[in-house]
Formats: sequence, structure tokens, C-alpha cells
Amino acid sequence: MMMSSATNQHQAKPFDHLTTNDTCKPQHQILFLKTHKTGSSTLTSILQVYGFLRNLTFVVPETAQILSRGFFKADQVRPGKYDMLVNHARYNKTEMEKVMKPNTKYITIIRDPSTQIESNFGYFFLNKVFHLENETNPFRTFVLNPLFYWKTYNRNLFRNYMRNPNLFDFGLSETDQEDILTVKQFIKRLSKDFDLVLIQEYFNESLLLLKKMFCWEMDDVIYLIKGERSNKIRYTIEPELRETIRNWSWADAMLYEHFNKTFWRKVDDYGPSFKADLQEFEFKLNKMFHNCTLPRIYDNTRERFYQRNPNGARKCSHLLRIDLDFTELIRDKQYREDKTT
Repeated sequence: MMMSSATNQHQAKPFDHLTTNDTCKPQHQILFLKTHKTGSSTLTSILQVYGFLRNLTFVVPETAQILSRGFFKADQVRPGKYDMLVNHARYNKTEMEKVMKPNTKYITIIRDPSTQIESNFGYFFLNKVFHLENETNPFRTFVLNPLFYWKTYNRNLFRNYMRNPNLFDFGLSETDQEDILTVKQFIKRLSKDFDLVLIQEYFNESLLLLKKMFCWEMDDVIYLIKGERSNKIRYTIEPELRETIRNWSWADAMLYEHFNKTFWRKVDDYGPSFKADLQEFEFKLNKMFHNCTLPRIYDNTRERFYQRNPNGARKCSHLLRIDLDFTELIRDKQYREDKTT
């Protein structure tokens, strides 16, 4: 199933010509700050497939699936300089620079708070954490009085994903999230740190920008969705609640508004072929989806999975591999020499 591309109401500016660069070389040094419930697992898999097939090195933990729930520290991984960092890690640029090769590009992805918080609520089963199992719509109950649950369950591991989850992943403290001037300054700093901020609602458009910035081929960003939430843990968001959610998570709403604007400026800079390229890309996505998968979908208590078509292309096995399994594969490949000595 192709991740849908939202209708673009933005009016693109006219272009006189396309800028080309004959010296463009594929970008291999990439740090992807993986945020929660933003389509980040799908993007991680794209980067893992690309790097694995080219024998690039990854910053991976030796045993776990995430690098850190706290701020990333260089000593959490084996000493060295790496090509890619794509696993979950809370942003800490100074420490991340210690393990990344020179000329690394920094990218991330964000999402509209009104849908991201609902996704976090369902995925982390917060209806049970907040003892709302008997509510018809437990997410609505939370939204109508979020401060109560925020304060009452202040020791819960996933609490920070229910208010300004993106800024939390970017490293802004809970206290600093309350100060509008600090938030504005922090967003300004992020604008300088990150070369591209993808938008979940415009996932395919985002990948075209990534492809061009990295000087990759269109086939390099072909994907099959990963981490798609089960229908069993989805909740209705009434239109009147969306603004309530944005007011509650106002700092993330400010972050989203800022990078949504810069995103469309980058679309303008792409050139007049953007629309045609997007159509070609989505045609390729649909073709690969039907080539790689069978109609049956497995829907467990948390995620949906696709069944592989045994007659599909060789690349299908990589495209269907979830990011957690890829981490194991990459770790085994990188540390294989140590196991045999």
C-alpha cells in the first residue's frame, strides 16, 4: 500500500529553467533523526536498504534496537566514524558529530501534532496506561483534559510523546517547551542544523526532495510502508478536537508550521518537473507494491504487515524487511569479523 500523497493547495511559482549540477555525487553520509509515529520507520528502511546494498557503515547499538531513550552519547556505540545513523536516538549534535564522517547531511521528519499525538496514544496503548479502557473513545477523553493525565502519570515512559513529541526528540526539555521565546530560538537553531525536514503528510513529495538533494536515483527511494498502525488502535479525531490538540501541543504546532513553510520553498526550488516526477514516482511505488505483495494483510495488535509475493522481484525481500530486522542484519554484518576471530 503506497503512503498517500496529500493534495497540495500550494501555488508553485513559475520557473525559467532547471539548475543542473554535472558534479553531483550520491550522498552517503547521512544522519536521520528518527521521530515517533511520523512515517520514520519507512524512511529508516529506505536508508537501510540503500546503505546495506552499498556496504556503508551504520551507527547501531550492540544489543538493543534503539541507540538511546535519553540524549545520544558517542560512547554508547563502538569507537569509529560511520556513514549513517538511522535508529532512534534523542538529538545531541555534539555527541553525534563524534561518530559521523565529515560532510554528513542531517535530515528528520515531522508530522501535524493533531494526528501524531493520536498515533502515539494508540501505538503505545495509553488507553491502558491512563485507565481509559472502558471509554468509547479514550483519546477524546484524554484530549478534553490532557493536563490531568499529563500530571497524574508524570512518571510514565511514554508521557513525553503526548505533548510536543517532536521537540522532545529534538532535545528540548519539558521546561523549555513552556517558553515561547526559547521555542522560537530552538526552532531557528534546528533550521541551521538540518539540511532537510521531511513532512509526513507529504511523504512522497518529501522523498523527491531527498532524492534530489542526495543525488540518488528514483529507485533508491522506492518503499513499502513499515510500522503501519493496526486498525485496532486507531481513534476518531473530531474536527473540533484538532485545534484543541494543537493548542495543547502548541510548541510542536509552531515547529510544524515553520518547517511546512520551508518545505514548500524547497519544492519551488526543485523545478518545474516536480509534478511529473511525482507522478512517475507514485507509478513506480504502485508497481513495486503489486509486484512484491499479496492481497492478504496481517493485522496484529499493534502493526499491519504485508505478505510477500513469492514471484516478486529480488529487491522485495529488502523492501519488506522491517527496520528492526534490518538493524539485526546490519549489526551482524558489521561485527561479523569480531565473531570469527
